[in-house]
Amino acid sequence: MLRRITLGLVLLGSPAAAQTWHASYVFTVAGVTVMESQVDLIPGRPGAGYAIETRTRGRGVASLIFRGEQVSRSEGIWRGAVPVPRLHRSSGNWRGSVRRTALEYSATGVPRVVTLEPAQDMERTPIPAEALPGSLDALSALLQLSRQVRDTGRCDARAQIYDGRRLTALELTTDPERDPEGGGLPTCVIESRLVAGIPVERSDDARPMRSVIHFGLPAADGPALPLRIELASRWWGTIQVALTALTRD
Repeated sequence: MLRRITLGLVLLGSPAAAQTWHASYVFTVAGVTVMESQVDLIPGRPGAGYAIETRTRGRGVASLIFRGEQVSRSEGIWRGAVPVPRLHRSSGNWRGSVRRTALEYSATGVPRVVTLEPAQDMERTPIPAEALPGSLDALSALLQLSRQVRDTGRCDARAQIYDGRRLTALELTTDPERDPEGGGLPTCVIESRLVAGIPVERSDDARPMRSVIHFGLPAADGPALPLRIELASRWWGTIQVALTALTRD
């Protein structure tokens, strides 16, 4: 759960031009650094393609707990301000457990599972086929949020996220308090709720989770990015995520 949320929330951007940006983030729990993530982002522009890739791994003493790394990538095109994913891939090895996922999307926006390893990690509630059209991978959905934040100054939106095992509903609202360090961009409150693919023996996983993203423009001509994230976790409390570096090609 932690890795899925982590990868989803870190990979945000909103383009000024088609170029590659490289962002670095660190994750801390109670002041101790536990993970780091490197993000390569081609935000794209209306009518063009986008691509996001992240590499996340444990760091420091905490790497004994978060031992391993994960790489995820999403690609798609923009139709106006709406991202249309074409594929999403994720592969990782955490504490000796290998997991791989590949999703492809039809022209009508229906995701299809191409790879899912392990095929069944635990018993879960079924996901109705009729609920899948229009759902996005987490990276594309949050890329849409970031574009909206930069273009409108608002966070208010809803989305459904499908990762091959779970279907998650997101509801986003705009915090009325603006963070001065964000350069006028809003702080977004995200409530996530697992609605299908819920572990049968962990029904508490369906309880809503609340995270907060403080957006900013670390480069005047660059994408809107999270400067800080207060990331909810069922096992570790609130995880603090901070942008530490941003460069571009």
